[in-house]
Amino acid sequence: MININPPDRRTFSLANLAPDLTPLLDIIFIVLVFLLLTANMRLTSLPMDLPASELATAAMPVDPLTVSLLNGGDERWGIGDRGYQSQPEFERDLVATLRAEPKRPVALASDRNVPVQRMLVLFALLQKEGIEVAEIALQPDSVTSH
Repeated sequence: MININPPDRRTFSLANLAPDLTPLLDIIFIVLVFLLLTANMRLTSLPMDLPASELATAAMPVDPLTVSLLNGGDERWGIGDRGYQSQPEFERDLVATLRAEPKRPVALASDRNVPVQRMLVLFALLQKEGIEVAEIALQPDSVTSH
């Protein structure tokens, strides 16, 4: 609080008229913390080129290396017509196949209910091996009449 009427004229100075800046500093720090907490965080993601429409007319490559992700049964991964129960064995064989045939296109065939995490792990592995584009084979929805 500013005291304008000092009890003694000898102690009066202009320094006594200066406002207290402590509340102003508190408000500045609160605003600073608010701005830091609401700043946009950078999300990490894998770059993917998705088709612009569900009715894409592009055909699958002639002889793609088919990688399968299955949701049920003992075999949860597949390369061509060979199934795998263990992920490390699947990844080892996939890397060996990709390195043996680097120009062969890759097509991913996945069950609808496969967790997204398994698909992202596969995309990360393909990207690490230099495969930039992989075709995704989907079964089109059947048209139902009501």
